[in-house]
Amino acid sequence: MSTLSGKTALVTGASRGIGRATALALAEAGCDVAVNYRSAAAEAEELAEQIGRLGRRALLLQADVANQAEVERMLAETTDRFGRIDIAVSNAAYSDREPFYEADMAGFHRTVDVTMWGAFYLLRAAARRMIEQGDGGSVVVISSPHAFVAVPRSMAR
Repeated sequence: MSTLSGKTALVTGASRGIGRATALALAEAGCDVAVNYRSAAAEAEELAEQIGRLGRRALLLQADVANQAEVERMLAETTDRFGRIDIAVSNAAYSDREPFYEADMAGFHRTVDVTMWGAFYLLRAAARRMIEQGDGGSVVVISSPHAFVAVPRSMAR
């Protein structure tokens, strides 16, 4: 039996890529999973079905992590549905694909709002709930290697 069996996890940006793989791995390890997505509803629904086939519960949460109130709502819905939060995975990201010298600042602001503030909002809200629960939890931040290695001509990619 996994040490994660019976735990509850929330994964942002879970409908695709690394977030999807993380949500599935957590479900395979025995977690119920709150699946956050912003716009990829069909992919999120398919993931929830996969989690269900693994014998775990899934909660779909459409929200923009750049919006603090929406992040707070996600945590409230997760704890209302599952009774607690044990693991929070900050995976949602945004990257403007224009060279920095051609891009408008809206793309740069969106990158910072989602990637930096979104992570902060999630981890802060989750940590507060974990402390209130009295037995802690785990927070995970997933980032790309581009957090450490610059991509030529890019603001953030």
